[in-house]
Amino acid sequence: MKKILGLVVVLISVAASVVFARNLPAITIANKLEYKNMIRNYLSPVNHGYGIGFNNDNYVTAKWYITNVRTLNMSEIKEIVKNSNATDWSQLRSQIQSVLQAQGIEVIKGRISIGKIIYILTDINVTNSTVAANIREMPIYSNCKDQNITAEQCENMTTQVGSLLLTKKTSAIETEANEPKVWAGTLNFNSTTYTFVTFTYPR
Repeated sequence: MKKILGLVVVLISVAASVVFARNLPAITIANKLEYKNMIRNYLSPVNHGYGIGFNNDNYVTAKWYITNVRTLNMSEIKEIVKNSNATDWSQLRSQIQSVLQAQGIEVIKGRISIGKIIYILTDINVTNSTVAANIREMPIYSNCKDQNITAEQCENMTTQVGSLLLTKKTSAIETEANEPKVWAGTLNFNSTTYTFVTFTYPR
């Protein structure tokens, strides 16, 4: 999640600094924090957790998250920056936020770390009691950008290495509302199917 936030902040800052090098003061740490907090407000966590999968005597551990993200295309951000008359970073942030609120598109994004390697989740389907997704190798976004390929297209072009299917379980003992919940199902990874049990944590 931190990487996503950092990337968005960098993209906005770079786009703005290119166009407004003469009009805007040097961006400060406080300015960057304002942009980061703005973007964080448009991240709506759906599920995130940590679990372990078993197959006979073998096991894997995995951390994962799925979130709703409200986004704008970089071309739209650049257009806002290009047409802006802002003279400080807060004004520009307000202009971007207004367009993000009115025209931003919500998409579901996800990541899973199996062992120490991060993979991307695609074709995500989430309900109140189920989660299903395909697991793919992490794309090289810079290469896709050079080819003028969208992030979604880039993600769906990478090699699929597995899938995830989870169902929310009901506790046999009454628990606190803010306690982690147990979900269980299967984790298919590198042609091996694991019985996967995971805790999901409230945000």
